[in-house]
Amino acid sequence: MISRKRAQQQEEESSTERWLVSYADFITLLFAFFTTLYAISTVDAQKAGKLITSMRASFDSAIFDSGSTTLTVSQGPGGISSSSREILQSLAPSNGIDATQINFKGMAGTKFANTTRGVLSGEKAMGRLKRNVESLLGADILKGLVRLHIEPRGLVISLSETGMYDSGSDQIKPAGKQMLDTIATTLVSLGNYIRVEGHTDNVPIHNERFPSNWELSTARATGVISYLIVKFGLFPESLSAAGYAEYRPTASNDTEEGKARNRRVDIIVLNPAAAAVEPR
Repeated sequence: MISRKRAQQQEEESSTERWLVSYADFITLLFAFFTTLYAISTVDAQKAGKLITSMRASFDSAIFDSGSTTLTVSQGPGGISSSSREILQSLAPSNGIDATQINFKGMAGTKFANTTRGVLSGEKAMGRLKRNVESLLGADILKGLVRLHIEPRGLVISLSETGMYDSGSDQIKPAGKQMLDTIATTLVSLGNYIRVEGHTDNVPIHNERFPSNWELSTARATGVISYLIVKFGLFPESLSAAGYAEYRPTASNDTEEGKARNRRVDIIVLNPAAAAVEPR
């Protein structure tokens, strides 16, 4: 009789504490919820940029699988022009890609297919693009590695030599490639023509590779174009390169700070009016 009463008493005590199980589950769910919120609020900008690149590239049908050595480029009906094929194949080795592994799937003709990509026109549209790039490259802008401004021909994205190259070299540094990767997230879905311009300061250069600043500035511009074509599938027909050596300064070469500003590569997203005067 006594044992039965004890059993009944223990059962009653156990039933009164069952709420602790539900409470513990609730606390665990709250912890998981706020941990998820914190993780979302601290998304790495570079990783987010790569995600955006992949998504935009998928919808635009210009796909590059960064996890393999195969580049797949496709764009609507028709085939890639022989000149574009030769350019891509010649640029692939310098970017660590086996040219025999490049797959061409219907890149449109010999002209850039603006019909499937949005063309930005006007100061307001360029302003939105500028703010988008600024939001992605905020840290680099604060360091002075990137500068942006809008002018009549379009949006100019200036990349400082400090973040892109070693002195006297045209080989893009890993940090520079990260900046280009981020910028490319805004370029892959655009139908605008793009110019890449190399600039130097007025200090003469003469080494085994570059006899003058003309060669250095041009090599840097074409190197950026090579990177954008091979890694992100931008159409060669939409791109142009120029090297201006020290003859298009944005600051005085009388100071070290001014020289540093002049050593740059400019990526210009051209307005349609500016693109209309490009050679055809």
